[in-house]
Amino acid sequence: MTYLITCAFIALDFITGLVQALATKTFASSVMREGLFHKVGSVLCVVLGLLVDYAQGFVDLGVTVPVATAICGYICVMEAGSIIENVCKINPEIMPDKLTGFFASLKGGNGDE
Repeated sequence: MTYLITCAFIALDFITGLVQALATKTFASSVMREGLFHKVGSVLCVVLGLLVDYAQGFVDLGVTVPVATAICGYICVMEAGSIIENVCKINPEIMPDKLTGFFASLKGGNGDE
């Protein structure tokens, strides 16, 4: 189920990004292609985590935590932030200024974007 949830976050980020680009009239196929490559990179990281988890049963890698689950958790948090950004660009009134400033500060911005 963890992997299905991670795929859902990735898909929702892609969909909100596409809607945001169409709504703001900033759609560019090159940007979409770059985003898809990033999504493929995320999926490959999950595959790497699965491989490490599988290898732990045969080789002492010095790792005893479920690596794939940790990677999925990180990807879900990362995608959630991106989804929130996309939704705010689609409808800037949907998120209060304090929350927008909070998320901007997490990214290292000043909230005036």
